[in-house]
Amino acid sequence: MPIDPQREMWKPGMDWEQAIDDMAYIRGLVREMGGPDRIKRQHDGGRYTVRERIDKMVDPGSFVEAGPMVGAAEYDADGNLCAFTPGAYVMGLAEIDGRPVAIGGDDFTISGGSPHNVRKGSGHFTQPLALQYGIPYVQLVEGVGHSSKSDEAAGHMGLPAGELWWRSVELLRKVPVAAGVMGSVAGAPAAFALMSHFTVMIKGQSQIFPSGPPVVRRAIGETLDKEELGGYEMHVHESGQVDNEAESEEDAFEQIKKFISYLPNTTADVAPRVETGDPPDRRPEELLNIIPPNRRRSYDARKLIRLVVDNGEFFEMRKHWAGAIITGFARLDGYSVGVMASDPLKLAGAMDGWAAEKYTHFVDLCDAFNLPVVVFLDMPGFMLGSHAERKATMRRGVRALIASAEANVPKVEFNVRKAYGVAADAVHSLGQPNGLNLRYGWPAGEWGGIPIEGGVAAAYRREIESAPDPDAHREMIENRLLRLRSPFRAALKGDVVDLIDPRETRRLACTFVKLAQPLLHKLAQQPKRAVRP
Repeated sequence: MPIDPQREMWKPGMDWEQAIDDMAYIRGLVREMGGPDRIKRQHDGGRYTVRERIDKMVDPGSFVEAGPMVGAAEYDADGNLCAFTPGAYVMGLAEIDGRPVAIGGDDFTISGGSPHNVRKGSGHFTQPLALQYGIPYVQLVEGVGHSSKSDEAAGHMGLPAGELWWRSVELLRKVPVAAGVMGSVAGAPAAFALMSHFTVMIKGQSQIFPSGPPVVRRAIGETLDKEELGGYEMHVHESGQVDNEAESEEDAFEQIKKFISYLPNTTADVAPRVETGDPPDRRPEELLNIIPPNRRRSYDARKLIRLVVDNGEFFEMRKHWAGAIITGFARLDGYSVGVMASDPLKLAGAMDGWAAEKYTHFVDLCDAFNLPVVVFLDMPGFMLGSHAERKATMRRGVRALIASAEANVPKVEFNVRKAYGVAADAVHSLGQPNGLNLRYGWPAGEWGGIPIEGGVAAAYRREIESAPDPDAHREMIENRLLRLRSPFRAALKGDVVDLIDPRETRRLACTFVKLAQPLLHKLAQQPKRAVRP
Protein backbone atom coordinates (compact mmCIF):
# COMPACT_ATOMS: atom_id res chain seq x y z
CA MET A 1 0.00 0.00 0.00
CA PRO A 2 1.63 3.37 -1.01
CA ILE A 3 2.58 5.54 1.96
CA ASP A 4 3.08 9.31 1.93
CA PRO A 5 6.89 9.55 2.39
CA GLN A 6 6.60 13.11 3.74
CA ARG A 7 4.18 12.18 6.47
CA GLU A 8 5.52 12.25 10.02
CA MET A 9 3.59 9.81 12.22
CA TRP A 10 2.57 10.51 15.81
CA LYS A 11 5.15 9.83 18.52
CA PRO A 12 4.90 10.13 22.32
CA GLY A 13 4.83 13.75 23.34
CA MET A 14 3.05 14.98 20.19
CA ASP A 15 -0.45 16.51 20.22
CA TRP A 16 -3.45 14.20 20.37
CA GLU A 17 -4.83 15.87 17.26
CA GLN A 18 -1.90 14.34 15.36
CA ALA A 19 -2.78 10.89 16.76
CA ILE A 20 -6.40 11.28 15.68
CA ASP A 21 -5.28 12.40 12.23
CA ASP A 22 -2.95 9.39 11.92
CA MET A 23 -5.73 7.03 12.93
CA ALA A 24 -7.89 8.42 10.13
CA TYR A 25 -4.95 8.15 7.72
CA ILE A 26 -4.39 4.44 8.46
CA ARG A 27 -8.12 3.72 8.24
CA GLY A 28 -8.07 5.39 4.85
CA LEU A 29 -5.28 3.07 3.75
CA VAL A 30 -7.32 0.08 4.91
CA ARG A 31 -10.37 1.22 2.95
CA GLU A 32 -8.24 1.28 -0.19
CA MET A 33 -7.98 -2.53 0.24
CA GLY A 34 -5.75 -4.05 -2.45
CA GLY A 35 -5.64 -0.82 -4.46
CA PRO A 36 -7.57 0.53 -7.47
CA ASP A 37 -6.30 -2.06 -9.95
CA ARG A 38 -7.31 -5.04 -7.84
CA ILE A 39 -10.65 -3.51 -6.95
CA LYS A 40 -11.27 -2.95 -10.66
CA ARG A 41 -10.36 -6.58 -11.34
CA GLN A 42 -12.91 -7.64 -8.71
CA HIS A 43 -15.59 -5.49 -10.33
CA ASP A 44 -14.65 -6.60 -13.85
CA GLY A 45 -15.24 -10.16 -12.68
CA GLY A 46 -18.80 -9.20 -11.67
CA ARG A 47 -18.00 -9.36 -7.96
CA TYR A 48 -18.37 -6.83 -5.18
CA THR A 49 -15.60 -6.14 -2.70
CA VAL A 50 -16.15 -7.42 0.82
CA ARG A 51 -16.90 -3.92 2.11
CA GLU A 52 -19.52 -3.46 -0.58
CA ARG A 53 -21.01 -6.84 0.30
CA ILE A 54 -21.35 -5.97 3.97
CA ASP A 55 -22.84 -2.55 3.14
CA LYS A 56 -25.43 -4.14 0.84
CA MET A 57 -26.39 -6.84 3.31
CA VAL A 58 -26.72 -5.09 6.67
CA ASP A 59 -28.95 -2.26 7.83
CA PRO A 60 -27.56 1.13 6.73
CA GLY A 61 -25.15 2.64 9.24
CA SER A 62 -25.24 -0.37 11.56
CA PHE A 63 -21.81 -1.87 10.85
CA VAL A 64 -19.28 -1.44 13.66
CA GLU A 65 -15.95 -2.71 12.37
CA ALA A 66 -13.51 -4.62 14.54
CA GLY A 67 -9.79 -4.30 13.92
CA PRO A 68 -10.05 -1.70 11.13
CA MET A 69 -6.40 -0.73 11.62
CA VAL A 70 -4.96 -4.24 11.77
CA GLY A 71 -2.27 -4.89 9.16
CA ALA A 72 1.39 -5.53 8.54
CA ALA A 73 3.34 -2.33 9.13
CA GLU A 74 6.96 -1.43 8.42
CA TYR A 75 8.72 1.61 9.90
CA ASP A 76 11.78 3.60 8.94
CA ALA A 77 14.61 4.55 11.29
CA ASP A 78 12.68 7.61 12.46
CA GLY A 79 9.62 5.52 13.41
CA ASN A 80 7.51 6.66 10.47
CA LEU A 81 5.29 4.24 8.61
CA CYS A 82 6.90 3.30 5.32
CA ALA A 83 4.86 0.25 4.21
CA PHE A 84 1.48 -1.17 5.17
CA THR A 85 -0.59 -4.21 4.15
CA PRO A 86 -4.15 -4.28 5.52
CA GLY A 87 -5.53 -7.44 7.03
CA ALA A 88 -7.57 -9.28 4.41
CA TYR A 89 -10.54 -10.05 6.64
CA VAL A 90 -13.21 -7.43 7.32
CA MET A 91 -15.45 -8.11 10.32
CA GLY A 92 -17.63 -6.57 12.93
CA LEU A 93 -21.05 -6.18 14.52
CA ALA A 94 -24.08 -5.13 12.47
CA GLU A 95 -27.84 -5.42 12.26
CA ILE A 96 -30.01 -7.22 9.73
CA ASP A 97 -33.63 -6.07 9.84
CA GLY A 98 -32.92 -4.62 13.26
CA ARG A 99 -31.41 -7.84 14.59
CA PRO A 100 -27.76 -7.89 15.76
CA VAL A 101 -25.41 -10.23 13.91
CA ALA A 102 -21.69 -10.90 13.82
CA ILE A 103 -20.52 -10.65 10.23
CA GLY A 104 -17.23 -11.00 8.41
CA GLY A 105 -15.74 -11.71 5.02
CA ASP A 106 -12.53 -12.17 3.07
CA ASP A 107 -10.98 -9.29 1.13
CA PHE A 108 -9.97 -11.07 -2.07
CA THR A 109 -8.22 -7.95 -3.40
CA ILE A 110 -5.40 -8.53 -0.90
CA SER A 111 -3.42 -11.65 -1.82
CA GLY A 112 -6.55 -13.60 -2.64
CA GLY A 113 -7.79 -13.10 0.93
CA SER A 114 -4.63 -14.71 2.35
CA PRO A 115 -1.74 -12.27 2.92
CA HIS A 116 1.22 -14.19 4.31
CA ASN A 117 2.30 -11.47 6.74
CA VAL A 118 -0.99 -10.52 8.48
CA ARG A 119 -2.83 -12.52 11.12
CA LYS A 120 -6.42 -11.36 11.20
CA GLY A 121 -9.51 -13.55 11.00
CA SER A 122 -12.94 -14.40 12.30
CA GLY A 123 -11.49 -16.05 15.43
CA HIS A 124 -10.28 -12.65 16.62
CA PHE A 125 -13.74 -11.10 16.96
CA THR A 126 -16.81 -12.30 15.06
CA GLN A 127 -16.85 -15.92 16.22
CA PRO A 128 -16.25 -15.08 19.92
CA LEU A 129 -18.81 -12.27 19.70
CA ALA A 130 -21.46 -14.57 18.24
CA LEU A 131 -20.80 -17.20 20.91
CA GLN A 132 -20.61 -14.92 23.93
CA TYR A 133 -23.42 -12.55 22.99
CA GLY A 134 -25.68 -15.19 21.47
CA ILE A 135 -26.25 -13.71 18.01
CA PRO A 136 -26.22 -15.18 14.48
CA TYR A 137 -22.93 -15.45 12.65
CA VAL A 138 -22.69 -14.61 8.94
CA GLN A 139 -19.59 -15.28 6.84
CA LEU A 140 -19.01 -14.06 3.28
CA VAL A 141 -16.25 -16.32 2.02
CA GLU A 142 -13.89 -15.70 -0.87
CA GLY A 143 -10.41 -16.87 0.03
CA VAL A 144 -7.73 -19.30 -1.07
CA GLY A 145 -6.60 -20.53 2.32
CA HIS A 146 -3.02 -21.15 3.37
CA SER A 147 -0.32 -19.39 1.38
CA SER A 148 3.00 -21.09 0.70
CA LYS A 149 4.57 -17.67 1.18
CA SER A 150 3.69 -17.99 4.87
CA ASP A 151 5.87 -21.08 5.12
CA GLU A 152 8.75 -19.31 3.41
CA ALA A 153 8.40 -16.29 5.68
CA ALA A 154 8.28 -18.55 8.76
CA GLY A 155 11.28 -20.54 7.64
CA HIS A 156 9.57 -23.89 8.11
CA MET A 157 6.38 -25.76 7.24
CA GLY A 158 4.47 -26.17 10.47
CA LEU A 159 2.39 -29.16 11.48
CA PRO A 160 -1.33 -28.17 11.53
CA ALA A 161 -2.47 -28.12 15.14
CA GLY A 162 -6.23 -28.27 14.58
CA GLU A 163 -6.95 -25.31 16.85
CA LEU A 164 -8.97 -23.55 14.12
CA TRP A 165 -12.03 -25.73 14.37
CA TRP A 166 -13.27 -26.10 17.94
CA ARG A 167 -14.92 -22.66 17.95
CA SER A 168 -16.68 -23.40 14.65
CA VAL A 169 -18.15 -26.55 16.16
CA GLU A 170 -19.32 -24.56 19.20
CA LEU A 171 -20.99 -22.07 16.85
CA LEU A 172 -22.90 -24.90 15.15
CA ARG A 173 -24.10 -26.01 18.56
CA LYS A 174 -25.23 -22.61 19.82
CA VAL A 175 -26.11 -19.99 17.17
CA PRO A 176 -27.35 -19.78 13.57
CA VAL A 177 -24.43 -19.85 11.15
CA ALA A 178 -24.92 -18.86 7.50
CA ALA A 179 -22.33 -18.60 4.75
CA GLY A 180 -22.17 -17.13 1.28
CA VAL A 181 -19.59 -18.63 -1.08
CA MET A 182 -18.88 -15.44 -3.00
CA GLY A 183 -16.13 -16.57 -5.38
CA SER A 184 -13.45 -19.25 -5.61
CA VAL A 185 -12.91 -20.81 -2.20
CA ALA A 186 -10.33 -23.44 -1.27
CA GLY A 187 -8.64 -24.95 1.76
CA ALA A 188 -9.60 -23.73 5.23
CA PRO A 189 -12.04 -21.05 3.94
CA ALA A 190 -13.92 -23.82 2.09
CA ALA A 191 -14.20 -25.82 5.30
CA PHE A 192 -15.37 -22.73 7.21
CA ALA A 193 -18.02 -22.08 4.57
CA LEU A 194 -19.39 -25.61 4.94
CA MET A 195 -19.31 -25.50 8.75
CA SER A 196 -22.60 -23.63 8.55
CA HIS A 197 -26.26 -24.36 9.00
CA PHE A 198 -26.92 -22.78 5.62
CA THR A 199 -24.59 -22.25 2.67
CA VAL A 200 -25.38 -20.55 -0.65
CA MET A 201 -23.26 -20.11 -3.77
CA ILE A 202 -23.72 -17.97 -6.89
CA LYS A 203 -24.26 -19.39 -10.36
CA GLY A 204 -21.19 -19.02 -12.53
CA GLN A 205 -19.31 -17.05 -9.88
CA SER A 206 -18.72 -19.37 -6.92
CA GLN A 207 -16.56 -22.46 -6.74
CA ILE A 208 -15.58 -24.50 -3.68
CA PHE A 209 -13.05 -27.29 -3.32
CA PRO A 210 -10.23 -28.53 -1.03
CA SER A 211 -7.71 -27.37 -3.65
CA GLY A 212 -8.10 -25.71 -7.03
CA PRO A 213 -7.38 -26.96 -10.55
CA PRO A 214 -3.57 -26.42 -10.49
CA VAL A 215 -3.17 -28.58 -7.37
CA VAL A 216 -5.59 -31.22 -8.70
CA ARG A 217 -3.72 -31.38 -12.01
CA ARG A 218 -0.38 -31.66 -10.25
CA ALA A 219 -1.60 -34.24 -7.72
CA ILE A 220 -3.69 -36.65 -9.81
CA GLY A 221 -3.35 -35.48 -13.40
CA GLU A 222 -7.01 -34.51 -13.80
CA THR A 223 -7.49 -31.38 -15.91
CA LEU A 224 -10.64 -29.41 -15.06
CA ASP A 225 -11.53 -25.76 -14.90
CA LYS A 226 -12.82 -24.21 -11.67
CA GLU A 227 -16.48 -24.51 -12.62
CA GLU A 228 -16.21 -28.17 -13.61
CA LEU A 229 -14.34 -29.00 -10.43
CA GLY A 230 -16.40 -27.14 -7.86
CA GLY A 231 -19.11 -24.95 -9.39
CA TYR A 232 -22.79 -24.76 -8.47
CA GLU A 233 -23.76 -27.62 -10.80
CA MET A 234 -21.35 -29.88 -8.97
CA HIS A 235 -22.17 -28.90 -5.41
CA VAL A 236 -25.79 -27.71 -5.41
CA HIS A 237 -27.19 -30.20 -7.93
CA GLU A 238 -24.88 -33.23 -7.81
CA SER A 239 -23.01 -33.55 -4.50
CA GLY A 240 -25.50 -31.68 -2.30
CA GLN A 241 -22.56 -30.17 -0.47
CA VAL A 242 -24.02 -26.65 -0.71
CA ASP A 243 -27.65 -25.95 0.20
CA ASN A 244 -28.79 -23.37 -2.33
CA GLU A 245 -27.82 -21.51 -5.47
CA ALA A 246 -28.32 -17.80 -6.08
CA GLU A 247 -28.71 -15.83 -9.30
CA SER A 248 -26.61 -12.93 -8.02
CA GLU A 249 -24.81 -11.67 -4.94
CA GLU A 250 -27.92 -9.71 -3.97
CA ASP A 251 -29.96 -12.92 -4.20
CA ALA A 252 -27.43 -14.68 -1.97
CA PHE A 253 -27.70 -11.89 0.62
CA GLU A 254 -31.50 -12.15 0.61
CA GLN A 255 -31.41 -15.93 1.05
CA ILE A 256 -29.07 -15.65 4.03
CA LYS A 257 -31.33 -12.99 5.58
CA LYS A 258 -34.43 -15.14 5.06
CA PHE A 259 -32.78 -18.20 6.54
CA ILE A 260 -31.77 -16.32 9.68
CA SER A 261 -35.22 -14.76 10.01
CA TYR A 262 -36.82 -18.14 10.77
CA LEU A 263 -34.42 -19.06 13.58
CA PRO A 264 -33.96 -17.85 17.15
CA ASN A 265 -30.74 -16.13 18.19
CA THR A 266 -29.46 -19.26 19.93
CA THR A 267 -30.37 -22.91 20.40
CA ALA A 268 -31.44 -21.94 23.92
CA ASP A 269 -34.19 -19.66 22.54
CA VAL A 270 -37.42 -20.03 20.58
CA ALA A 271 -38.01 -18.08 17.37
CA PRO A 272 -40.26 -15.07 18.04
CA ARG A 273 -43.72 -14.85 16.52
CA VAL A 274 -44.10 -12.53 13.53
CA GLU A 275 -47.43 -10.95 12.61
CA THR A 276 -48.19 -12.13 9.07
CA GLY A 277 -51.83 -11.10 8.69
CA ASP A 278 -52.87 -14.56 7.42
CA PRO A 279 -55.86 -15.92 9.42
CA PRO A 280 -55.09 -19.27 11.07
CA ASP A 281 -58.57 -20.56 10.25
CA ARG A 282 -58.26 -19.87 6.52
CA ARG A 283 -59.65 -22.79 4.48
CA PRO A 284 -57.74 -23.22 1.20
CA GLU A 285 -60.34 -24.60 -1.20
CA GLU A 286 -57.71 -25.87 -3.64
CA LEU A 287 -56.56 -28.43 -1.10
CA LEU A 288 -59.76 -30.42 -1.57
CA ASN A 289 -58.79 -31.61 -5.05
CA ILE A 290 -55.02 -31.19 -5.11
CA ILE A 291 -54.51 -34.99 -4.81
CA PRO A 292 -55.72 -36.71 -8.01
CA PRO A 293 -58.25 -39.56 -7.55
CA ASN A 294 -55.96 -41.72 -9.70
CA ARG A 295 -53.25 -42.81 -7.25
CA ARG A 296 -50.72 -43.16 -10.07
CA ARG A 297 -50.88 -39.47 -10.95
CA SER A 298 -48.66 -36.80 -9.41
CA TYR A 299 -49.34 -33.30 -8.09
CA ASP A 300 -47.40 -30.18 -7.11
CA ALA A 301 -46.24 -30.73 -3.52
CA ARG A 302 -44.77 -27.23 -3.27
CA LYS A 303 -48.14 -25.77 -4.20
CA LEU A 304 -49.68 -27.84 -1.40
CA ILE A 305 -47.19 -26.38 1.08
CA ARG A 306 -47.78 -22.81 -0.11
CA LEU A 307 -51.54 -23.22 0.24
CA VAL A 308 -51.13 -24.15 3.92
CA VAL A 309 -48.40 -21.84 5.24
CA ASP A 310 -48.70 -18.13 5.99
CA ASN A 311 -49.08 -16.04 2.83
CA GLY A 312 -47.67 -18.87 0.72
CA GLU A 313 -44.11 -18.00 1.83
CA PHE A 314 -41.82 -21.04 1.88
CA PHE A 315 -38.02 -20.86 2.13
CA GLU A 316 -36.69 -24.09 0.67
CA MET A 317 -33.30 -25.66 1.38
CA ARG A 318 -31.55 -28.10 -0.97
CA LYS A 319 -34.26 -27.85 -3.62
CA HIS A 320 -31.97 -29.16 -6.34
CA TRP A 321 -30.64 -32.20 -4.48
CA ALA A 322 -32.33 -35.35 -3.16
CA GLY A 323 -35.59 -34.14 -4.66
CA ALA A 324 -37.86 -36.90 -3.32
CA ILE A 325 -38.01 -34.98 -0.04
CA ILE A 326 -38.74 -31.25 0.21
CA THR A 327 -37.33 -29.37 3.22
CA GLY A 328 -37.61 -25.74 4.24
CA PHE A 329 -38.99 -23.11 6.61
CA ALA A 330 -42.29 -21.28 6.81
CA ARG A 331 -44.62 -19.68 9.33
CA LEU A 332 -47.98 -20.80 10.64
CA ASP A 333 -49.99 -18.16 12.50
CA GLY A 334 -46.73 -16.22 12.64
CA TYR A 335 -44.71 -19.00 14.31
CA SER A 336 -41.59 -20.41 12.62
CA VAL A 337 -41.82 -24.07 11.57
CA GLY A 338 -39.78 -26.61 9.69
CA VAL A 339 -41.66 -28.14 6.77
CA MET A 340 -41.00 -31.51 5.17
CA ALA A 341 -42.94 -33.03 2.29
CA SER A 342 -42.67 -35.87 -0.16
CA ASP A 343 -42.39 -34.92 -3.83
CA PRO A 344 -44.22 -37.50 -5.98
CA LEU A 345 -42.59 -35.97 -9.08
CA LYS A 346 -39.20 -37.31 -7.93
CA LEU A 347 -38.84 -41.09 -7.54
CA ALA A 348 -42.57 -41.10 -6.74
CA GLY A 349 -41.60 -39.73 -3.34
CA ALA A 350 -39.52 -42.79 -2.40
CA MET A 351 -36.63 -42.25 0.02
CA ASP A 352 -33.20 -43.03 -1.42
CA GLY A 353 -29.87 -42.59 0.32
CA TRP A 354 -29.53 -38.91 -0.52
CA ALA A 355 -33.09 -38.15 0.57
CA ALA A 356 -32.45 -39.96 3.86
CA GLU A 357 -29.33 -37.83 4.41
CA LYS A 358 -31.25 -34.66 3.57
CA TYR A 359 -34.01 -35.67 6.00
CA THR A 360 -31.51 -36.43 8.78
CA HIS A 361 -29.77 -33.08 8.47
CA PHE A 362 -33.04 -31.16 8.46
CA VAL A 363 -34.43 -32.99 11.51
CA ASP A 364 -31.22 -32.23 13.40
CA LEU A 365 -31.45 -28.57 12.36
CA CYS A 366 -35.06 -28.18 13.50
CA ASP A 367 -34.36 -30.03 16.75
CA ALA A 368 -31.36 -27.82 17.53
CA PHE A 369 -33.29 -24.59 17.01
CA ASN A 370 -36.53 -25.74 18.65
CA LEU A 371 -38.68 -25.54 15.54
CA PRO A 372 -41.83 -27.69 15.40
CA VAL A 373 -42.03 -29.76 12.23
CA VAL A 374 -45.00 -30.04 9.87
CA VAL A 375 -44.94 -33.07 7.57
CA PHE A 376 -46.90 -33.76 4.37
CA LEU A 377 -46.24 -37.44 3.75
CA ASP A 378 -46.64 -39.32 0.48
CA MET A 379 -43.89 -41.93 0.65
CA PRO A 380 -44.11 -45.39 -0.95
CA GLY A 381 -41.05 -46.56 0.99
CA PHE A 382 -37.35 -46.83 0.27
CA MET A 383 -36.22 -46.51 -3.32
CA LEU A 384 -35.44 -49.89 -4.87
CA GLY A 385 -32.88 -51.15 -7.37
CA SER A 386 -29.13 -51.24 -7.82
CA HIS A 387 -28.80 -47.46 -8.08
CA ALA A 388 -30.42 -47.07 -4.66
CA GLU A 389 -28.20 -49.80 -3.25
CA ARG A 390 -25.08 -47.96 -4.42
CA LYS A 391 -26.24 -44.96 -2.40
CA ALA A 392 -26.36 -47.13 0.75
CA THR A 393 -30.04 -46.31 1.03
CA MET A 394 -30.83 -48.59 3.96
CA ARG A 395 -27.79 -47.47 5.96
CA ARG A 396 -28.61 -43.82 5.44
CA GLY A 397 -32.27 -44.66 6.09
CA VAL A 398 -31.30 -46.11 9.45
CA ARG A 399 -29.51 -42.86 10.24
CA ALA A 400 -32.78 -41.07 9.47
CA LEU A 401 -34.51 -43.37 11.96
CA ILE A 402 -31.89 -42.55 14.58
CA ALA A 403 -32.27 -38.80 13.95
CA SER A 404 -36.03 -39.09 14.44
CA ALA A 405 -35.64 -41.15 17.61
CA GLU A 406 -33.17 -38.68 19.11
CA ALA A 407 -35.14 -35.55 18.23
CA ASN A 408 -37.36 -34.01 20.88
CA VAL A 409 -38.96 -31.39 18.67
CA PRO A 410 -42.73 -31.92 18.27
CA LYS A 411 -44.27 -32.65 14.89
CA VAL A 412 -47.65 -32.84 13.23
CA GLU A 413 -47.98 -35.16 10.26
CA PHE A 414 -50.53 -35.12 7.48
CA ASN A 415 -50.68 -38.41 5.58
CA VAL A 416 -51.81 -36.95 2.29
CA ARG A 417 -51.41 -40.21 0.37
CA LYS A 418 -48.90 -43.09 0.69
CA ALA A 419 -46.99 -44.07 3.83
CA TYR A 420 -45.29 -47.45 3.59
CA GLY A 421 -42.49 -49.36 5.25
CA VAL A 422 -39.45 -48.42 7.29
CA ALA A 423 -38.89 -45.21 5.33
CA ALA A 424 -42.28 -43.89 6.42
CA ASP A 425 -41.54 -45.15 9.95
CA ALA A 426 -38.56 -42.79 10.06
CA VAL A 427 -40.99 -39.90 9.68
CA HIS A 428 -43.67 -41.43 11.91
CA SER A 429 -41.18 -41.80 14.77
CA LEU A 430 -40.15 -38.12 14.76
CA GLY A 431 -41.16 -36.58 18.07
CA GLN A 432 -41.51 -39.91 19.85
CA PRO A 433 -41.28 -41.43 22.42
CA ASN A 434 -41.56 -38.26 24.49
CA GLY A 435 -44.33 -36.61 22.52
CA LEU A 436 -47.81 -37.25 21.26
CA ASN A 437 -47.67 -38.57 17.71
CA LEU A 438 -50.01 -36.18 15.94
CA ARG A 439 -50.95 -37.88 12.67
CA TYR A 440 -53.88 -36.85 10.52
CA GLY A 441 -55.12 -38.66 7.46
CA TRP A 442 -56.48 -37.26 4.23
CA PRO A 443 -59.17 -39.12 2.25
CA ALA A 444 -56.49 -40.09 -0.30
CA GLY A 445 -54.40 -41.68 2.44
CA GLU A 446 -53.12 -45.23 2.21
CA TRP A 447 -50.53 -46.87 4.39
CA GLY A 448 -49.05 -50.16 5.46
CA GLY A 449 -45.91 -52.24 5.87
CA ILE A 450 -45.34 -52.60 2.12
CA PRO A 451 -47.12 -51.27 -1.01
CA ILE A 452 -49.78 -53.67 -2.23
CA GLU A 453 -48.28 -54.23 -5.67
CA GLY A 454 -44.85 -55.29 -4.43
CA GLY A 455 -46.26 -57.05 -1.39
CA VAL A 456 -48.53 -59.25 -3.48
CA ALA A 457 -45.71 -60.15 -5.87
CA ALA A 458 -43.54 -61.25 -2.94
CA ALA A 459 -46.02 -62.90 -0.58
CA TYR A 460 -48.11 -64.70 -3.22
CA ARG A 461 -45.31 -65.55 -5.65
CA ARG A 462 -45.87 -69.32 -5.74
CA GLU A 463 -49.63 -69.00 -5.93
CA ILE A 464 -49.36 -66.53 -8.80
CA GLU A 465 -46.80 -68.60 -10.72
CA SER A 466 -48.95 -71.75 -10.49
CA ALA A 467 -52.14 -70.02 -11.68
CA PRO A 468 -53.36 -70.65 -15.26
CA ASP A 469 -53.16 -66.91 -15.95
CA PRO A 470 -50.51 -65.47 -13.54
CA ASP A 471 -51.09 -61.81 -14.48
CA ALA A 472 -54.86 -62.08 -14.02
CA HIS A 473 -54.42 -63.91 -10.73
CA ARG A 474 -51.99 -61.31 -9.42
CA GLU A 475 -54.41 -58.52 -10.39
CA MET A 476 -57.25 -60.34 -8.64
CA ILE A 477 -55.26 -60.52 -5.38
CA GLU A 478 -54.19 -56.90 -5.65
CA ASN A 479 -57.79 -55.75 -6.15
CA ARG A 480 -58.86 -57.84 -3.15
CA LEU A 481 -56.24 -56.23 -0.93
CA LEU A 482 -56.77 -52.74 -2.30
CA ARG A 483 -60.10 -52.70 -0.49
CA LEU A 484 -58.18 -52.98 2.80
CA ARG A 485 -56.19 -49.80 2.22
CA SER A 486 -59.20 -47.55 2.84
CA PRO A 487 -58.24 -44.65 5.13
CA PHE A 488 -61.67 -45.01 6.74
CA ARG A 489 -60.75 -48.50 8.00
CA ALA A 490 -57.49 -47.11 9.36
CA ALA A 491 -59.26 -44.21 11.07
CA LEU A 492 -61.73 -46.60 12.71
CA LYS A 493 -58.77 -48.57 14.07
CA GLY A 494 -57.20 -45.42 15.53
CA ASP A 495 -54.16 -45.30 13.24
CA VAL A 496 -54.56 -41.52 12.99
CA VAL A 497 -55.83 -38.84 15.35
CA ASP A 498 -58.53 -38.10 12.80
CA LEU A 499 -59.42 -38.38 9.15
CA ILE A 500 -59.88 -34.81 8.00
CA ASP A 501 -61.17 -32.62 5.22
CA PRO A 502 -57.95 -31.39 3.54
CA ARG A 503 -59.23 -27.84 3.82
CA GLU A 504 -58.88 -28.14 7.62
CA THR A 505 -55.13 -28.76 7.35
CA ARG A 506 -54.05 -25.16 7.90
CA ARG A 507 -56.31 -24.63 10.91
CA LEU A 508 -55.09 -27.81 12.60
CA ALA A 509 -51.44 -27.09 11.82
CA CYS A 510 -51.73 -23.55 13.22
CA THR A 511 -53.43 -24.85 16.36
CA PHE A 512 -50.69 -27.43 16.87
CA VAL A 513 -47.87 -24.93 16.43
CA LYS A 514 -49.42 -22.44 18.82
CA LEU A 515 -49.99 -25.09 21.50
CA ALA A 516 -46.44 -26.37 21.06
CA GLN A 517 -44.82 -23.07 22.11
CA PRO A 518 -44.59 -23.78 25.89
CA LEU A 519 -43.05 -27.19 25.11
CA LEU A 520 -40.54 -25.54 22.77
CA HIS A 521 -39.44 -23.17 25.54
CA LYS A 522 -38.79 -26.18 27.79
CA LEU A 523 -36.88 -27.99 25.05
CA ALA A 524 -34.76 -24.89 24.49
CA GLN A 525 -33.21 -25.37 27.94
CA GLN A 526 -31.87 -28.83 27.09
CA PRO A 527 -28.24 -29.28 25.93
CA LYS A 528 -27.80 -29.41 22.16
CA ARG A 529 -25.43 -31.22 19.83
CA ALA A 530 -23.68 -29.49 16.96
CA VAL A 531 -25.70 -29.82 13.75
CA ARG A 532 -23.54 -31.73 11.30
CA PRO A 533 -23.39 -30.07 7.86
